[in-house]
Amino acid sequence: MTQATSQKAKLYSPSNIIALLIMVGFSIWLASWFYERSKFVYVSDARITASMISIGSRIPGWIVEYAVAEGDKVSKGDVLVQIDPRDAQLKLAELEASLHTIKADHKRLESEYTLTEKQVRSGISASESGLVAAQSALSEAEIEREQTKKDWLRAEQLLKQKMISEETFDMRQSDAGRAEQSYKRKKAETNIARSELSLEHSNLSKLEVINRQMQIVLSKESELEVQRDRLTNIVSDHTIRSPISGFIDETFANPGEYVYPGQRIFMLHNPEIIWIKANVKETDIRNVHIGSHVRVEVDAFPNKTFSGTVSNIGNAATSNFVLLASPNPSGNFVKITQRLEVQIAIDSGKKLLKPGMMVELAIEISDPDEQVENSAHSRK
Repeated sequence: MTQATSQKAKLYSPSNIIALLIMVGFSIWLASWFYERSKFVYVSDARITASMISIGSRIPGWIVEYAVAEGDKVSKGDVLVQIDPRDAQLKLAELEASLHTIKADHKRLESEYTLTEKQVRSGISASESGLVAAQSALSEAEIEREQTKKDWLRAEQLLKQKMISEETFDMRQSDAGRAEQSYKRKKAETNIARSELSLEHSNLSKLEVINRQMQIVLSKESELEVQRDRLTNIVSDHTIRSPISGFIDETFANPGEYVYPGQRIFMLHNPEIIWIKANVKETDIRNVHIGSHVRVEVDAFPNKTFSGTVSNIGNAATSNFVLLASPNPSGNFVKITQRLEVQIAIDSGKKLLKPGMMVELAIEISDPDEQVENSAHSRK
């Protein structure tokens, strides 16, 4: 075997061929990796998120019934906890009794007002009729007085002329005197009738007094109704119900414990409403746009791939929301790449995805104008 043949045999030896294949494969993988990096923004520390609702008590009291446990599924309106309501119920019953008494007093005053009004109106009407009758009688008495007075004066002239007897004159004089007395009596009766009418009109003030009493009672009734409504709300607050349909994630109290207003008792979430919260580097945020497609890989399900869409991009870096800021009074500065929060809308995946699960994202890089056009086309 010649030297050239020996070198050629060494060149095509199995080890060299395997090494060559490894290098080619590595080159292909490296090229695909760079290609993927040019098409997607990768985030490896994202999490599934949901609205975790904390439920507490609005009133203090002892827990007498605990209707659910951790992991239970509840519907909106289901009873979660019952706090002992007996004291509040007794206060409500006492207030209801007071309100019933006030309403009865109000009805009594209404009846009294109606009866008094009828009596006063009837008295005024009768007095007005009496006054009219007295005035009419006074007018008649005045006419009679004037007539008898004229007859008496005429009789006096006739007596001087010896044309009538003294007996006739005395009769005319007596008639004039009686007519005068009758007139004075009718005038007095008219004054009395006028006074009685004035007195009946003054009785209208009784209606005003009763009306003011009714206003006071109405004010007390309104005040008690407000207190009743407040106590009704307090009684209903002793029964804590679920504000949403979802799952109980954690409990913080036990039956028989005393709870205070604002004390947390449950945490729950709606598994139908979840999203992904990712912190994207500020150097990559220019490649992320609303509506961008996202490939989601969940650590809990390595063989499944989910899809999502960018629904919101934060307007401030996450470092602005830390409780304790890190000032730099010494002047030493280390530049750190900041991150912005990005929300990705994703289907719950038949409730496979749970809040807190770690996911890895591949956010597709695309032109924002193209995203707007695609969004408008999808809406059509």
